[in-house]
Amino acid sequence: MDAGEILGQLTHAEHLPRAALQAASAQRAEMVPAFLNEIYSYLALDSTDRAKPTPLFFIFHLLGEWREKAAYRPLARLLRCREHEVNAILGDGITSTSHRVMAAVFDGDPQPLYEIILDPKAEEFVRSRICEALAMLVLQGELDRTLVERFLRDAFMELQPQARNFVWQGWQSAIAMLGLSELKILVKRAFDRRFIDRQTLSFQDFERDLEWAVKRPGEPRHPQDTEFTLFGDTVEELSGWYGFSDDYRAAQERHLQEVEAELAESEPYRNPFRGVGRNDSCPCGSGKKFKKCCLGR
Repeated sequence: MDAGEILGQLTHAEHLPRAALQAASAQRAEMVPAFLNEIYSYLALDSTDRAKPTPLFFIFHLLGEWREKAAYRPLARLLRCREHEVNAILGDGITSTSHRVMAAVFDGDPQPLYEIILDPKAEEFVRSRICEALAMLVLQGELDRTLVERFLRDAFMELQPQARNFVWQGWQSAIAMLGLSELKILVKRAFDRRFIDRQTLSFQDFERDLEWAVKRPGEPRHPQDTEFTLFGDTVEELSGWYGFSDDYRAAQERHLQEVEAELAESEPYRNPFRGVGRNDSCPCGSGKKFKKCCLGR
């Protein structure tokens, strides 16, 4: 399978394209520049031209699997696209894998991550997850703790909007993950100002997470959970998604069969006025000419 065939299958896949993903990994040296070209080509398009099918969902994850540092900056730009564009590309990957992929391709410079977080036009769930990517990188020894602490402290005043937005959820999560007790007062203010939705998280939840990180620095709260690990094997990880599962495929097929059965049972539409002339008596029985009765309604 050559590069063109791989890109074609990744673009038009209805289900998980295992063969194309495996072929891409086997030809990684050839596929990396092809993948980067796809990203740059997409970014160069006008917003009206970005609705066509794209292989970027699978490209995003393969580059994360490969720890491809050359992809770090173009992927950061991709994550700053308009909300509907990012949703069309990544779907559930926004909350499930965006932070794990970006931490995996990190090239040592946190500025592109800062720019995503501070961009008020970026998708709010992406911004939230990238806050957590910063914490992941500190815990992995890839970023200086003091540097990230300073950013998170300043972000309290710099983050927009200064109102409820999911980016604040990720901001407080990063602070808790790093055990930054000195920023606890700022998190309390964010809760008091209702920047964080209390129906999904309470200040007490934050305190418990913070306490865990202080007592067990670097130790995952839930050891079996991969939420804050680098993205792994694309085929293996995506195979666990419901949208790529056999159950989902079977459900789709059942739905299609049900729709076809309903269409087969329904009677075809018949025009009751077919063949009636304008000057003929109206079929409704009013005694008027058709043009003076139902035709004019």
